Amino acid sequence: MDGKIEIISAISKAFTGVTLDGGISIDQSRVIDNYGRGASPEEFKRLPDKEITDDWSKIPTEVLDDYDCVAHLDEKGLRYYLPALMIRLLDNYDSGSMMTIATLSALYPKTESRESNLSEMNMEQRRAIAKFLKALPGLVELEGEDRTVVPRAYNRYWSRYLSE
Repeated sequence: MDGKIEIISAISKAFTGVTLDGGISIDQSRVIDNYGRGASPEEFKRLPDKEITDDWSKIPTEVLDDYDCVAHLDEKGLRYYLPALMIRLLDNYDSGSMMTIATLSALYPKTESRESNLSEMNMEQRRAIAKFLKALPGLVELEGEDRTVVPRAYNRYWSRYLSE
C-alpha cells in the first residue's frame, strides 16, 4: 500500500501544470451557491482575477479549509482544485468539515451528471485519484459515513483505473 508521501507525489505529478483554464473558480462557486447574489455578471467574470488560478499547489490552506462549494465547480474547476483538496484532506481530515464532505462527495460519482464533472481528467489524473481513495482509509482514521463512502467510491468507480 502506498504511503502519504507516495500518494501526494502521485497527485502532484498527475496534476502538474493544471490551471483553472477558464473553469469555475472558488469565489465564483460561492456566488453560484448563493443563487447569484453578491456579484453582477461582470463582477462574476472578474472574480478569478483575484484568485490563484495558475498553480493549485499555491492555494493557501485557509482557503481550502473554508471551502464548501465543490459541487458548483465545473469540469475544469474540479480538475484544478481537486488535487489541492485531496492533499489538504490528507493533512487535515475532519469528518465534520464541509471541505472534507464536499471533496469526498465529488469523488463518488453516483450519477451521470457527477461523473461528467470528471471528464476533463486524463488517465494519469484518474489513477492518482484512485490511488488516493484506495490508500485513504489507511492514512487517516475515517469516521462515520466516510468509512463506507470512501471504499464504496473506490470499489464502484475508481478501482477500474488501477486495474489497467
